[in-house]
Amino acid sequence: MRKDNILSGAIILSVGGVLAKVFSAIYRIGLTRILGGEGIGIYQLVFPLYSLCVILATAGIPMAISKVIAKNSASKKSVLKKCLIFTTTISLVLALILILLSKGMASIQHVDDISICYVILAPSIIIVSVASVLRGYFQGVGNFTPSAVSNIVEQFIKLVVGLILSLSLISMGIIPAIIGAFVSIVVSEVISLVVLLLYYKKHARQEVNNSTDISTKGLIKDILPIVFTNMIMPIAVFVDSLIVVNLLSINFTHQMAIFMYGLESGAVSSLVNIPTIFSFAIASVILPSITVRTSDFNKSHQLSMAIKVILIFSVPFVLLFVLIPDRLIELLYANRLNGLGVEGLNMASRLLAISGFGIVFLAINQAYSSCLQAIELRFVTIRNLSLAVCVKFIIEIIFLPSISVNIYSLAVANTACYLTAMILNKLELKREIEIHLSFKFYLKLFFSNLMMTLTLITILAINNSPSNTLLALAVGCIVYFATLFYTKIFSDKDRAMLKYKVKN
Repeated sequence: MRKDNILSGAIILSVGGVLAKVFSAIYRIGLTRILGGEGIGIYQLVFPLYSLCVILATAGIPMAISKVIAKNSASKKSVLKKCLIFTTTISLVLALILILLSKGMASIQHVDDISICYVILAPSIIIVSVASVLRGYFQGVGNFTPSAVSNIVEQFIKLVVGLILSLSLISMGIIPAIIGAFVSIVVSEVISLVVLLLYYKKHARQEVNNSTDISTKGLIKDILPIVFTNMIMPIAVFVDSLIVVNLLSINFTHQMAIFMYGLESGAVSSLVNIPTIFSFAIASVILPSITVRTSDFNKSHQLSMAIKVILIFSVPFVLLFVLIPDRLIELLYANRLNGLGVEGLNMASRLLAISGFGIVFLAINQAYSSCLQAIELRFVTIRNLSLAVCVKFIIEIIFLPSISVNIYSLAVANTACYLTAMILNKLELKREIEIHLSFKFYLKLFFSNLMMTLTLITILAINNSPSNTLLALAVGCIVYFATLFYTKIFSDKDRAMLKYKVKN
């Protein structure tokens, strides 16, 4: 089995994540165009409970298993077997619960017709749980390719099947089109699991059967903190699906509340999540790599390097979302976000601009959280993220009913949540690991982003056409990375560290 180095592991996961997110973004954009603002709002109502069930079955499992295998490489088959039994049992129970709650949830959400959607999605909970265990296994042994390939295949199948079914069924109404979209999710996850099983079959033939057993108690001790940490935000999103629409409905119609919630949670959130692809990849690689490092590894430099890479990839997105949100929203959604007498494009643009500030906080916190888990500060991330979510809910409860602030407070609350978690985790890490980012690095990063921004502004000033926006983004990206290369933003020490191989 090959073992990817830190840089190649992050690149493989990132490229896979980028391609998967591109397919996902195309799918969401296409689906939004087909369903419209109200339709995508109804579509988003189903996801939180389904996502909660998936998270309860799989939360943090890939990262957790990769950490355990990195620490106990001789027990990897034992880890795999026990985790498969554990997650499959839980996912079966959760699938049944989702089916039993389907009619009640649809009634609470005041859209009785969507109960069938919960039933359709139930089997995929089991499929996703098995796939998550296999992804964690491969990441733990230092092979990140199966995770990347399976993610790409999953999103591509969902894109093709989902848009075809939704477009074919939209003539029958919004609900049939939404059902078609959910069917595509189940199909895509089945095919993704098949890909992972094929990789495992090939790997199993090459492995020597000398795995030792690992204690269930030790396995649970390592996995649970990571699982609990990764459960918090999905639970928060689920709670949002229950309270946001109801709080907005205090001063708006229920239909308008669903419309606004759909804009933020569907059209805008899918864009905000794109820049976090690389930070998630870094977090996935840094956990097993720090776990297996001994005296030959400088944890401070490792984390500092991770933050550098995250800033390089996230700061440009902040500038794009804050400076030209209207151009981006118009390019992606045209006029399909307008409805109910509301300029949905303008509302989505403002939401994107507000949400853009939180990208850096979210991305950096992923690395901080992963590092805290790697150095055995097991429940610190749970405590800090729980406090951050409390801040989020306080802001929502106070400001969502406001006629003037309304849905924009959800974007503010999410940003405040990420910032709070980042600060708390940073304060905890400061006691254990120093982060060194030189003034020279910040200067080079500032200069590169300045050159990109000037390029964008110059080209965008020509006209407002979508083709010109695409041209500006492409040229701006080239200028940005060319400037990074010219200024040599990575030192020789940085490049040497990135080539370190994860041994297990």
